[in-house]
Amino acid sequence: MHLHDPTHLFEGEISPKTEKIARVVSIVTQPQVISLVLYALICLVCSDVMEFLKVYGICVFFGCVFPIIEVLAYSKKFKEKDGDISRKEDRFMPLLLGVISYALGVAALYLADAPRIVTVLMVCYVFVTLSFLFISPYWKISLHAVGTIGVNMAITIAFFPWGLLLYLLVPPICWARYILRKHTPAQMVAGVIDGAVISAIVFVILL
Repeated sequence: MHLHDPTHLFEGEISPKTEKIARVVSIVTQPQVISLVLYALICLVCSDVMEFLKVYGICVFFGCVFPIIEVLAYSKKFKEKDGDISRKEDRFMPLLLGVISYALGVAALYLADAPRIVTVLMVCYVFVTLSFLFISPYWKISLHAVGTIGVNMAITIAFFPWGLLLYLLVPPICWARYILRKHTPAQMVAGVIDGAVISAIVFVILL
């Protein structure tokens, strides 16, 4: 079974310079990589430096380090050259391990008595990744497109209105993934909507 996608991959030609820029944007904005910076921003809600280091360390390990390691391992296994896992059929196990890692992160943040918004953010990662786990066998929905949404919403809540500036990251991320022929417009829009809706529901219920 495959979901119908009325849009198509990019079919135009681009210059080597444009392709290089798109690849840099794509690598830097991988969900696990960009989260290193975004987690640091949301952890500014911590009461002191020691709490910041503790909470940020938990976020980095369960939200970035372990997911990066397992994505790179599966990327190598499937002989991908750019650190991606391109085929939707190959994404199930990496996504499942991501769900487990984020769930462990939720538990660790709860036990560490982390600020509630940080713990709830990690819960968002659990449910958004879980949704991708069920969608990916049928459609290659964009993980890059959703990668900043939950964190952006948390930072916006904590530091309104300045957090809204982070949404400026979404267009260049989608542009890079489209130019590199990784996703169709529909797949990227679906990723953004999926992340926004699920994250909003989680924040409304738990905050």
